[in-house]
Amino acid sequence: MKILKSVYAGLDRLITLGGLMAGIFIFCATGMIFYEVISRFLFNAPTIWSTELSIYAIIGSCFFGAAYTLRRNGHIKVDLLLHNVFAPIRKGMLMVSCVIGFLFSTVFTVYGWEHVSSSKELGFTSASLLRIPMYIPEMLLPLGGILLCFSFLLQFVDTMNGKGEESE
Repeated sequence: MKILKSVYAGLDRLITLGGLMAGIFIFCATGMIFYEVISRFLFNAPTIWSTELSIYAIIGSCFFGAAYTLRRNGHIKVDLLLHNVFAPIRKGMLMVSCVIGFLFSTVFTVYGWEHVSSSKELGFTSASLLRIPMYIPEMLLPLGGILLCFSFLLQFVDTMNGKGEESE
């Protein structure tokens, strides 16, 4: 039982680290865009890298931040039905929701990984002057998907134990 608690705590820390990474990505994207605006309008010297890298950073923040947001029950939800059913039915609905979310995240992760493998194998690069190998930014998809799988798994455990949304 102690090992399960350690795994639970480790996954929770990993998801929190993903949330921290999402914040760092947003900070970096903001910095790159700010730099681009300053260099373009004040010095008339636009960059070739700012737009592309800031897009990748924003994508990374979305995929890493999704798991963190789910873990903190921060996603937008319509809970009219949940508040109007008996507790055992609510718990069942939440568990089914977690299972569906976990299955979707698993499929997303598997196909994301296949896409990354295909991009690497075929040698795809970005169309910009940077010619970044596309598998590098595309890795954000399956990594975020793995975090999302973990987040749904922990949410399922919390629901089974009577924590989380049900107790709200």
